[in-house]
Amino acid sequence: MRIGLDLRFWRSGTGGLGRYSRNLLKELLKIDKDNHYTAIITPEDELEFDLHAPNLTKLVVPIPHYSLAEQTKLPKILKAQNFDLVHFTNFNHPILYRRPFVVTVHDLIMHLYPTGKQKKSLIRRAAYRLTMRDCRRAKGVIVPSQSTRDDLVKLLKFSPNKIVITPEGSEELFRIHTDREKIAVKERLKLPKKYLLFVSRWEEYKGLPVLLAAHEQLAQKYPELGLVICGRPDKQNPQITQLVQQKQTANPNIVTPGFVSDEDLAAIYSAATIYIHPSWYEGFGIMILEAFASGVPVVTSNTSSLPEVVGDAGLLVDPKNTDELVNAIDRILSDEKLAESLITKGLERVKRYSWHQMAEATLAIYRDAVSG
Repeated sequence: MRIGLDLRFWRSGTGGLGRYSRNLLKELLKIDKDNHYTAIITPEDELEFDLHAPNLTKLVVPIPHYSLAEQTKLPKILKAQNFDLVHFTNFNHPILYRRPFVVTVHDLIMHLYPTGKQKKSLIRRAAYRLTMRDCRRAKGVIVPSQSTRDDLVKLLKFSPNKIVITPEGSEELFRIHTDREKIAVKERLKLPKKYLLFVSRWEEYKGLPVLLAAHEQLAQKYPELGLVICGRPDKQNPQITQLVQQKQTANPNIVTPGFVSDEDLAAIYSAATIYIHPSWYEGFGIMILEAFASGVPVVTSNTSSLPEVVGDAGLLVDPKNTDELVNAIDRILSDEKLAESLITKGLERVKRYSWHQMAEATLAIYRDAVSG
């Protein structure tokens, strides 16, 4: 088969979508020497693209995601390649492309919690709904969780027979670090000695306001407890940035190191006291697995896919209830045996997931799609 992979989220600055794209291709090249892959990337992605294999070529296209060119120019480029199959690794795909394709739908965040321009622009909202509806033409729809599958069937009337669940994984760099490594990253990035960790976009639905309120309460009992918020401020959510800055002014133990390298991020995870993720909605939750692999207790939400990923290896709370979040964190801080139990369970839980298994399942989808 000649397979085109739309990997225009390859670069590290794209967060979870980039991590999915990079691990998918890396693992496919390990397990499949027969089929030929073409990595479709942008000039920005090419700067970080370092894979080489006899059955791999790259196709660099100056076409960004969610652009008009994606709909008008990309179909012609793809058609000229005469692929047997194209895998669009996010829902946004050219609806005028008529050859066989599969698509990954990671979540329905834009449907349930649109923000910024997506929320204000009728044109953008209509384009999103049209593109999502067109995903039903795909030979296969890949999702990372049962929760996302259920959302597609219930909210957008997708056929359940077309949807295949391929859970994601955690990379090897996320591990338990040595005390020396933990001290080094804390000193270099000026992190608190003891801190709660949050890793995600700065948006309201990610639960940042509730987390900030919970930390403010906990600081009264644990004045040394810091809060580290990784990721970049979101230009479309200035009110969240203002709130973070306001809380930082009142408490210098709130640290925002920004968008850090994967190596630093892995060390920041491992050095954390507790990983907190009070998101209202996640299609999967790679950050939960990364925290598990780093040997850190987890407190997260009892909504969407998060209970599915966590199992009994973390504490689940109502993400909109500050008191529940405070109580869960306090339980771990005040009970060393509970913290150790959660760490042990997390290290076992993460073994259930791997990018290798995800790639094997995806390759089977490709074969089914082409064979009909």
